Order: sequence, then structure tokens, then C-alpha cells
Amino acid sequence: METFVANVRSGAAKIQATWQKLGLNQKLLIGGAALMIIVALVFLIKGTGTKYEVLYTELDSKDAAAVTAKLDEYKTPYELQDNGSTILVDPDVKYKTRLKLAGDNLPRSETGFELFQKNNYGETQSDKKVKYQVALQGELARTIQSLDKVKSARVHLVIPEKTLYTEKEEPPSASVAITTKDGETLTGKEIKGIVNLIANSVAGLSPEKVVVIDHNGNLISQNLPGEGTSTETLQSQLAMKKAFELEKQQAIQSMLDLTLGKNNSVVRVSAELDFSNKQEKSEQYSHDPDGPFTRSEHLLRESTTSTTNPVEGVPGTDTNITQYTQVNTAPTTSTSDKSDTTRNYEINRKDTIIDYAAGDTKYDYLTVSVLVNNDGTTQSKLGDTEEEKIEKIRNIVATACGLRENRKDETVRLNDNISVAFIDFYTEPVPEPAQGIKKMLTSPYAPLLFAILILLVVLLTWLLLYKRRKAAQEEAAAREAEMLADFESVVQDDIDMAEILEKNLTPEEREKQRIRKEIDRIIDNSPENAAQVIKTWLMEDLR
Repeated sequence: METFVANVRSGAAKIQATWQKLGLNQKLLIGGAALMIIVALVFLIKGTGTKYEVLYTELDSKDAAAVTAKLDEYKTPYELQDNGSTILVDPDVKYKTRLKLAGDNLPRSETGFELFQKNNYGETQSDKKVKYQVALQGELARTIQSLDKVKSARVHLVIPEKTLYTEKEEPPSASVAITTKDGETLTGKEIKGIVNLIANSVAGLSPEKVVVIDHNGNLISQNLPGEGTSTETLQSQLAMKKAFELEKQQAIQSMLDLTLGKNNSVVRVSAELDFSNKQEKSEQYSHDPDGPFTRSEHLLRESTTSTTNPVEGVPGTDTNITQYTQVNTAPTTSTSDKSDTTRNYEINRKDTIIDYAAGDTKYDYLTVSVLVNNDGTTQSKLGDTEEEKIEKIRNIVATACGLRENRKDETVRLNDNISVAFIDFYTEPVPEPAQGIKKMLTSPYAPLLFAILILLVVLLTWLLLYKRRKAAQEEAAAREAEMLADFESVVQDDIDMAEILEKNLTPEEREKQRIRKEIDRIIDNSPENAAQVIKTWLMEDLR
């Protein structure tokens, strides 16, 4: 232990002796460096401290106060940001703290069906109805707040009491106030979804009785798009129409560009698409040319034969009076035939069901307009007359866009649906040079003027370079003089510093310093004598 203490003291003495030998400038540099190292270490230690993470954000003042009170009770360190709406804690206890707060039903926000977890004795039926309505409002507000764009929501329900007479009952209604996140806006489809959510959560509530407002108090639940007429549907139909027109236009334009050359034709297409859902049913009956086809047949044939013998001894004058003619007593025979035929023939029947897809093209209303530059028809062999050229271009366009006459259920006329016109395209005029410049360029003295102008440019360039070079030399000389002055001031400062440091020297060191200065003075005044003295000293040392 004593050896260690002695080594420490020895090291401290060496450090102190070394420090005393240093100049003032060196001491200042070492002190500044040590101070910078200490400051860096402090910042490093502070930066490696605990970094808090977000526990809850966007809390209202009531929930923030309840959460911070519980954190103080748990003795959990925390930080507040965003005017108290954001709470940060140590990441090591973040999730544990959330579980504790959830066990204490925090943050509460909107109260839901947890109201029924506590039974209060003495509650009436009216109290339970009010509690149920409050809980339902809270649950609906929580559901709406779970949407991505919604920051907060409040729901108010009006549920009238039921009466014995249904005609006197008032329908329930609801009001919703929504605050969206910064930069977010609810679309009509999302608002309609919220309205249907509220309407389907309350018995007897219709979507027409639900009112939604935003945080600025604007009513946003009116004029919501209905089924089949929504803005999205109209936009998709318009996009389909534009895409169809563009496709046909590009097909026609590419053919005309190869025929007439680029920028020699302009094509525009206007089309109408049928977005209605239609279904066509038809029944057709026909006769089989190979003969009828028997579907069912019923045949019935009957044949009977009967014999009748006369009756003898019948009372009456015919058999008892002899003077009358006697009746023929021979037997009689009768025969009968009966036939019944029923035959059903099958008729050929054809049922056709045609479903028209939405977006079919109405070729009756498909029109194409073509403008052709007159200069573009000179090299193309479209015909000798303008009518022949128009007819050929019209046929090309009709084939490219699918127009055809005499199509079933269509009244397409190529002359009406396709318009072709030959015109002279407009070109931007080239501005003429000024008369003075034009006159100067056409003058016989133009070469001389150009030579003088070039000479002036060369002279000005040389003068500019000369001035820059001279300024650079003067600047370098001034910089050299300034550096020399700074060097002399530094030398003077060093001498002054040496004089100041003499005050801290011991008597022996001062005597050595005086002898050194005396030697330097002798060397400066008489170098020969100084050399002789040094030679004498050396000879004495050798002896």
C-alpha cells in the first residue's frame, strides 16, 4: 500500500513538474481540450439516459388527468407532451403500465356497457333505460373512433317511450359529431357507412333520422349518394367512356400518321356507352321439315254384334186376330263398330335469352371528326379528286373504329358518323429581323464591322484578365505582409510571455537564465571572443 501511495505521489510530482515547464499557450490549449472532453462526456451520459416512449396519445384532459393520477399512485415516472395530451413512460414498464391502467378502466374515453358491471340497489326501470342509452352511445362512439380517419366522435340518441297506440309513437333519431384527423376528410361512402352503422344499432331507427356533422359544424350527412347513382359509379363510367374514345382515337391516328405523315391530321372521337342492365328474351316456334314428331297418341276401337229373337204369345190384336197378316217371327242380327284416335304432335320451340353487358357501344351515336392538312396529301396516293380522298380516308376510319353500315338494329351512315375535311393547318409565322439589323447585315461594310467588333471583344477580355491578375497580385502581397506582421506580433508575445514566466522561476533557475542571456549577448557582440571562451572551456573539460 505504501508503495502504491509513493508511486502516486511520484507521478503527481512529475505531472506537476511537467505542467510548470509548459508555456502559457500550451497550458491554455490543454485546459481547453480537457474542458471539451468533460462537456462531451456530460452530453454523452445524458444522451444515453432513459428514452421515454409513448404510452397514450391524443387524450382528452379528463382522461389525461385520471391516467397521470394513477401513474403517480403507481410511482411510475412519466413525461407529458402536446399540452398534456400525450403521456410517455419508460419503455421497460410501458406494456405493464397499460395493463394496470386497463384493469382500472383507464383511459375511459366514452363509457360503454361496463356501466352494467356494477349493480346499484334501488335502481328503477327508468334508471336502467337511461343507463342503457348512455352505454349504447358510448359503444357507438368507440366504434366510430376506431376508424382510421376519425380522431374523436360523440353520439347522441333520442329513443322515445313506447305507447299503447302505434300511430302516436315517435320514431327514434340520432346525432353524431365527428372530428377527423389533420388533413383527413370523410368521403360520402364512409359517411354513409357511419349512418348505416348507427341506424342498424338502434331498433326502429332509419338512416334518414341520423344526422352527422363535422368539427366545424357542417352537415355532412345530407345528399348522400344512393345505390347505382353514387359519385364513384359516375366517375368510373366517365373514365370508361374516355378510355374507349382514347383507344379509338389512337388507333385511327396511328394509321393516318403512317399514311399522311405526322402532324398532318387531327382525330377526335365521341362515343356513347350503354350502362343500363338489359335482358332480352325471345321464343320461336318452327315446323320440322322432316315430318311431325308425335309427342303422345291415344287409340280406341270398339266392335259389337247382337242377335234379336221375336217374342211369341204377346197379347194384342196382331197375334190373336187371324184375319191380320202374321208378323215375321225370324231372329234379327245387328253389328256396330266404333273408333277413337287422339294424337299430339310436338312443335319445335327455341328460347333465346340475351344479357347486354354494361358499357356496350352505341354505334348509332359514335362519331369521328378528321381534319387533314392539304400539304400532307401531296405524297400520299389517296386519289385524284378530293371526293376520292375523303371516301378513302372515311373507309380507313370506319374500319379502325368498327363502324359498319347495315348492321342489325343499327342505323349507321358513314357519311353522317364520320366527318373528313381538308384544310391548311395554321403555322406560327417566323418573326422577321429588324430593319436596322437587316440593313446592317446586308451592308458592304459588314465584314469591317464584324472585324472591329471582334477586336473590341478581344481588347475588353484582355483588360478584364489584366485587372484580375493585378488584383490577385496585390491581394497576395497584402496577405504576405499581414502574415509577416502576425509573425512578428507572435514573436513579441513569446518574449513577453518569457518575461512573465520568470516570476515563477527559482533563484537557481534565474541565475542560469541570467548566465544564458549574458552568453547570448557576448556571442552577439564579439563572436571571436565567445569562440575563444568556449574553446577554453572545452580544453578544461578534456583535462
